[in-house]
Amino acid sequence: MIKFARLSAIAAISFSFASCETADAVKDILDTSLTDEEIVDGLKSALAVGTDTSTAQLGAEDGYYADLAVKLLLPTEVQTSIETFKSKSINLGFVTVTGENLYDGYTNAALGINIPGLKSKEDELIKGINRAAESAASTAGPIFIDAITDITIEDGYNILFGGDSTAATTYLQGRTQVTLFNNFEPKIDAALQAVKVGNSSVVDEYEDFITQYNAVLNTSVGVGTIGSLMGINAIATTDLSAYSTEKGLDGLFLKISEEEADIRSNPLARVNAILQKVFGQLD
Repeated sequence: MIKFARLSAIAAISFSFASCETADAVKDILDTSLTDEEIVDGLKSALAVGTDTSTAQLGAEDGYYADLAVKLLLPTEVQTSIETFKSKSINLGFVTVTGENLYDGYTNAALGINIPGLKSKEDELIKGINRAAESAASTAGPIFIDAITDITIEDGYNILFGGDSTAATTYLQGRTQVTLFNNFEPKIDAALQAVKVGNSSVVDEYEDFITQYNAVLNTSVGVGTIGSLMGINAIATTDLSAYSTEKGLDGLFLKISEEEADIRSNPLARVNAILQKVFGQLD
């Protein structure tokens, strides 16, 4: 109850005053001996520990692929088109065929239709994209540590005591997202070229998948093409590297935020002296 009352008072002060006034008011309430430098060191240490854990977790096999919270799917435009396609159906005169049937593979000798299935190719492509993200994540630690080391943390008291369990991660993401994207994308791009789906790179397989999907849409079924009958246009290949970088970073920041929340609430997660000293103030 005391802890809740103190945090409520801090939150009220944080809302009411500028950052410099907030820090002084928070110090008065907490009567803490922590210096500004110690708080910043503690916050950066929490982010560094979170980075180490998160990159190890997501950099392992199935780190992204088996975790639905961070798993990379196909780019949004592609995924939306496919979901729309599978929800449609077309009447071919004496038979109605669903998009789901067509996507899984469909043959009709009477109509001269032979459409190879795309579902298994999609599954393998998604696995390849996630394998590339996992490969890149395993080497992402130094990029994040450099960003954490270089960042200037202002209003550390409010970040620590403001009641937001992921405030430090949010602060880091807001101030380093562009830099991290620019530094992480070359690693993602290299992984997309190196990881194989069958005998092809992920990038080549992605481009081939889009080509085959568009070929299905352009298949003539007598009274028109499948795409025209469904009202679906062919799609272009999007920048798979940029997409995978953005989603890969989102996953890493999510895991870092979870580690920060654990450090704040769980004394056993405070694995060094500065974490124990700084975050012990939250107990």
